[in-house]
Amino acid sequence: MDHQPSTRRARWRDRGRHFARPARADVLAEDLAAGDDPVPAELDDLVEAWGPDVRAREASQVVASPPPGRAPASGTAGANGPKAGDAPGAVGAEPAVVGPGGAVRTAVPEVAEEAGEEGVQGSDPQPGGLPAPAVARARPRPLVRPVRAPAPRHSTRRRCTSWELAGVALIGLGCALALFHQAWQHPFSSQVGANGDAEEYSWFFSWVPFAIGHGLNPLVSHYVGYPNGVNMMWNTSVLLPAFLLSPLTLIWGAAFSYNVALTLAPALNVLFGYWAFRRWAGRLPALAGALVFGFSPYMVSQSVGHLAQTLIFSAPLMMVLADRLLVVQRGRAWLDGLLLGLLAWAQLLTGEEVLAMEAVTALVALAVLCLVGRAQVRDHLRRARTGIVVAAGVAVVLSAPFLAYQYLGPDRVQNPHPGNAYVSDLLNFVVPTNITKLAPPSALAVSSHFTGNGSEQGAYIGLPLLAFIVLAVVVGRRRRVTWVAAGTAVGAALLSMGPTLHVDGHVTKFPLPDKALQALPVFHNLLPDRFAAMMTFGVGWLVALGLEAVGRAHRWPTGAKVVPWLAVCTGLAALFPITNYPAAASPLYAAFDTGFSCPPRGTPAPSGLPPVVLMLPADNELALRWQAEAHFCFVMPSDKGMTGSSRATSGPPTALFNLGNNNVALPPLTLATRHAVASQMQSLGVSELVVAPEAPAVPTWTPDGQAKLVVWVEWLLGQAPLQSPGPYISYSWKHLPSFADIASGHVGTVPGEA
Repeated sequence: MDHQPSTRRARWRDRGRHFARPARADVLAEDLAAGDDPVPAELDDLVEAWGPDVRAREASQVVASPPPGRAPASGTAGANGPKAGDAPGAVGAEPAVVGPGGAVRTAVPEVAEEAGEEGVQGSDPQPGGLPAPAVARARPRPLVRPVRAPAPRHSTRRRCTSWELAGVALIGLGCALALFHQAWQHPFSSQVGANGDAEEYSWFFSWVPFAIGHGLNPLVSHYVGYPNGVNMMWNTSVLLPAFLLSPLTLIWGAAFSYNVALTLAPALNVLFGYWAFRRWAGRLPALAGALVFGFSPYMVSQSVGHLAQTLIFSAPLMMVLADRLLVVQRGRAWLDGLLLGLLAWAQLLTGEEVLAMEAVTALVALAVLCLVGRAQVRDHLRRARTGIVVAAGVAVVLSAPFLAYQYLGPDRVQNPHPGNAYVSDLLNFVVPTNITKLAPPSALAVSSHFTGNGSEQGAYIGLPLLAFIVLAVVVGRRRRVTWVAAGTAVGAALLSMGPTLHVDGHVTKFPLPDKALQALPVFHNLLPDRFAAMMTFGVGWLVALGLEAVGRAHRWPTGAKVVPWLAVCTGLAALFPITNYPAAASPLYAAFDTGFSCPPRGTPAPSGLPPVVLMLPADNELALRWQAEAHFCFVMPSDKGMTGSSRATSGPPTALFNLGNNNVALPPLTLATRHAVASQMQSLGVSELVVAPEAPAVPTWTPDGQAKLVVWVEWLLGQAPLQSPGPYISYSWKHLPSFADIASGHVGTVPGEA
């Protein structure tokens, strides 16, 4: 009966077979240069001592040393060492390497331990960078002792402990709570940021649990933009976060869920950024890079009201999975592909725009990786083929229903922003805006010229970090990962500058790469300046790599290593955000929270939908939150804040939807006006009309403007309204006269008429 060799014997047999080749220094150096991973410090010393072009140094050679326990003969070979003509590594020879200065040292200890945090661990190194021979152990020795080679690529990726991640999570969460402390003083009645787009997210957080609980399709809603409705896939609807936070929304309200999500966004960015950067860097360098990524000016500016654009922690997760699949290639490729496909699907339901930017930036990074590692491209792609197919298959299968509803379903009309307005100005990379604490007045005067608005001006890096990034590339130029990170940062920065160059607010005709991107279908919907999210990820990556490279630069004196850290600390100080981050009041309005605005029972309603309520002014985004607070007891024609195709926002201005709008005077109540308003109300099936309360955070909607609109509607309908309780008063007309009477003027009066 055949007897299988033991696992230990098989392992030694494989090692001897693998390392039987000549252990020349140039082969060792080629193995080191082939990977982009950090290698043990001992081997770094060896390569640095031999110089960059070890192939040209023929002085490197392999000699034999006597096995332990045998007396060496004169010279460099033992009594039983190799004879003339013997190949290196022959039986009885102890491989050794002639290092600089002619020193002869054993190349490898007996057992190569797996790399830990500080590289390959073993016995203490001797002068010259190579470890001393390990003490022989009482076990069978292989016929050929292996030369110590670099640890396998997968073993040189550093790992985080659970305590590390817990500490970083607390740091990120503490910084986020400190940044948004004003909102968290009243988390149920105020929201992080400003009114406007935040109301849209409050509606999304309420709509998802309402739709699921009532058996409705969460991907489309006819409760706003009635009768056309709104396609959620064309909006920043954060479907997955809204679903996950549904318990909080049902218990404490949408405002609280919104605050939780917006606070967790930078904290999660820091946590997963640290976990990703830690693969190539130590604790402090990885933490510095994660803080740059998680609390960049981009994050601080987008947090004013753009939740979907702050949930970008999928970028470091995708980077780790891509590294495992394309570079490290350890473990099951199909499993990495499965996780990557699931992550892409999850990001689609969190923020489709972010997913598109990640895909474009990943192509840039992949092109750089193929360029710097072109010798290994074919072999690595062959090994990664299974994972790539699985990732694409999972992402396509899971995303297909949602994308089909977006591009083939109802309400597909897009409403993109101007493609050359929301861009990163060239000066924005070095000039801070009003969301940074230390921005001087002269800088604010310059940034006021930038196009777009403050929430879309987040490309600031600062001179200290820019100088350090240049140093990081120079110091780490021998590592492929440095060039991939640099390509990520530079490529995303160029794309964020839009189709043409902007300098100090002046729009030039100089074309940029985003011009070609906007020519592609669908991609013209991307706001270019938001590529700054991927740029800050690349910048944080370079900060971690640069600090790690400086710390491992053995030729640098200790004092010189302090200078880069000072530059990074200065850069972090320059990015420090404002300490009085805005918080918008979000009180509960009795007109909606108590059901006062809900139409009475038996009111005519569209089939399967609640009655139609016309909210005036129609361009007030707060109406979205008020409808959610009223538990969707009515539908409304307006959809201010949504991306859709309803006549309220996409069609030509009408008399009905202009009533009470800012800077639009109330029209004279003529028969023509009556007829136009009555016809529009009839076509929409309006059964109730509500004049919204004065909002504390909307200064354009004043008590005077509200009073004038109430009087105008009284003249139109000939009825006095019902007044809601509470400090914020709204007015409701629940029993409307016939549309024919409204059009003919049989109801209502005008001052001066009998």
